Amino acid sequence: MRSTKFMTTGLYGLILFGCVAGALPAMAQEAAPPQTAPDAAAKPDEAPTTTVTVEGKKAQNKIDRQVYDNTKDIDSQTGTAADALNKVPSVNVDPTGNVTLRGNSNVQVYVDGKPSVMMQGDNRAGALQSMSSGDIDSIEVMTNPGAAFSSEGSGGIINLVMRKNRKPGTSGAINANIGDGRYNASLNGARNTGKYTISGGLNIRHDDRPNRSGSVSQNLVSDTTTEQSGSAEGKMDNVSANAGIDYNLGENDSIGSQVAWSRREMDNDSQETYANYGADGAYQGGYTRTSHNTGPRDDFSFDLNWNHTGKQAGESLKTDLRFGRSTGNTTTEAVNSNSDGTTDNETRVAQSDFHNAVFSVDYVRPFGDAQMTTGIQITQDNNSFHNFATGKNAALLTNDFAYDQTLSAAYITWQQPIGEKWTVQGGLRAEALKLDTENFGNPDITTDDTASHIDYTKISPSAFATYALNDSTKLRLSYSHRLRRPQAQDLNPFRTYRDEQNVSQGNPDLKPEETDSFEAGYEKSAGPINYQIRAYYRKTDNEITDYSYYLPQTDPDAPQVLLTTKRNFGDSQSGGLEGNFDGKLTQKLSLRLNGNLAYTKLDAASQTRDTEATTLSGRISFDYKATAQDRFQLSYFARGKQLTGQGYNAPFGMGNLSYRHQVTPKAALVVTVQDPFRTAKFKTIVDTDTIYSESSRSLQGQVIMVGLSYTLGGASSNKDGDGQWNGRRGPGGWGGPPGGGPM
Repeated sequence: MRSTKFMTTGLYGLILFGCVAGALPAMAQEAAPPQTAPDAAAKPDEAPTTTVTVEGKKAQNKIDRQVYDNTKDIDSQTGTAADALNKVPSVNVDPTGNVTLRGNSNVQVYVDGKPSVMMQGDNRAGALQSMSSGDIDSIEVMTNPGAAFSSEGSGGIINLVMRKNRKPGTSGAINANIGDGRYNASLNGARNTGKYTISGGLNIRHDDRPNRSGSVSQNLVSDTTTEQSGSAEGKMDNVSANAGIDYNLGENDSIGSQVAWSRREMDNDSQETYANYGADGAYQGGYTRTSHNTGPRDDFSFDLNWNHTGKQAGESLKTDLRFGRSTGNTTTEAVNSNSDGTTDNETRVAQSDFHNAVFSVDYVRPFGDAQMTTGIQITQDNNSFHNFATGKNAALLTNDFAYDQTLSAAYITWQQPIGEKWTVQGGLRAEALKLDTENFGNPDITTDDTASHIDYTKISPSAFATYALNDSTKLRLSYSHRLRRPQAQDLNPFRTYRDEQNVSQGNPDLKPEETDSFEAGYEKSAGPINYQIRAYYRKTDNEITDYSYYLPQTDPDAPQVLLTTKRNFGDSQSGGLEGNFDGKLTQKLSLRLNGNLAYTKLDAASQTRDTEATTLSGRISFDYKATAQDRFQLSYFARGKQLTGQGYNAPFGMGNLSYRHQVTPKAALVVTVQDPFRTAKFKTIVDTDTIYSESSRSLQGQVIMVGLSYTLGGASSNKDGDGQWNGRRGPGGWGGPPGGGPM
């Protein structure tokens, strides 16, 4: 079987190599004069390509994605990447940093078109909540990504395009914001001589994050109940720096390199009280857990790239090599004060080390009105986890887990206009996975070492079509085959103890989740107003979701212990209707509106009472320009009920209010009120034949931020439609250059 898969992968590689090798001689010939916009040329559905903004500008999206301009939000310099994503239609980030797209949490987040170690697994939530929104130029949403992108992520891909200076001369900006328990500041600059560009930036951020939590869990078999309530005072400090250089070797070649570093420091104090009750409602005991968590996490990335413009307009060859590393070391010191007067002391140390390397080659060549895109990508992930503990249950809390994965991919797409109305694109992607895991058991509890090896090849097709009804109206159709591969921790069989009554465990037998995704859309642009309507349907096999159950116990008086793991529940179906409106209602008032009516059905969910749900979610944003110098924005999003494998996440919503005053063409004052309606609360329900539980969490209420943005160098030339300065800055960001496939 392995030899067959190897031959299949090798065959695709030879086909790809033949395509590229056949094109290279033509590229090596004397190149024609450089094109004004080589990336935009020869793409039938992408000329010209603009972005969706709150200013009501014409919304022409690329054939496989929607593009949203982050710089038009007046609080983009104040917030985090999570705040920026919460302004994008159909994208939600909850208070814990969990990202969903149309209610699907299996979403990949890229940085400049490539995977990033900072956006993997449990590390992603912290990165999004500490990364500055001011470093993001635009956000690309691919609900049905094409073959040029990884098939990972059944929910789609969200690409953060980082800001990069392209204007001649010297530029820069200073931003500073302060609020209740929070502050951030950034300094960045760039020098563009035409031959080379040097840029760099420095960001600092401090967040106080108090929250309250509570839960009630009932074992329906024994009719016992556990109640929990708690509060926490958390602090997060982040400092990041980036630098880059791009150099033009000639008219057709350029090289570039970027380096970025970030350090997050976490300090959290919490107190939780647990009470256990028997079937008769009598109190059976409990405890109060007081804990202190500290820990740094360091992220580092390096990117080296070479871009070549070919002889034909629109012909290009891009190579990109990226390295990333993320290391963390979290220490927890806890005291459990039991109801019988005894106390338990414990210390836990959790260390993680993630390594990521991505090498890609992408070649684009037009053939008349058609265009071929082909390339390869090799991604290497090497992750390790070390857990150590002292005190009660120390042996159970000590463990090592290693994860080594290589994903080799080759793809080809062909885009072709048919007549004057149709543009179609077909693509095929082959991905070969090799995954090795090893769990080092603790000899003190006679746990054996375990290892696993997974090796398979998957083929993922994609197809897109647009039909131009007229110059301002289009129909869009798309299909893609998507995957969801288990994350490293999802496969770790080691039990992780959160507290005495809640543990988690991975499942080394998880299979990849596979999804077939279909979409059809209608979009209209009429002057300052544009809108889109999309219908979509997804069929998923081997659905991966959380699964909780009570562990068997020999002592009937001992507290119940709830274990949460991952399982393949079976199949699911989902679909819906989504609408977007973006435009000016009056000369001063703009509206951006998004709504999504979705239906989900779990065909083979285990034990859950809730297998079907219809959900309405949406977002509304008003932008009002009172004067040439004063501007207001009010936005609110609401996420409807979301099914899980054993229950659902209750509806959740949150708002944001911002005001900007342009003091001078270089300086602006920004005031932001986060969560003005105090609705940052969310609840999770588990409802099965054996368990019923409700858990809730609420964050700090209203947070008011006051900031100052100052542009260095020449006055900004970025004005909006009526002449108001928007204060957009040039360089900055964490990532390398845009690229890595047809962007």
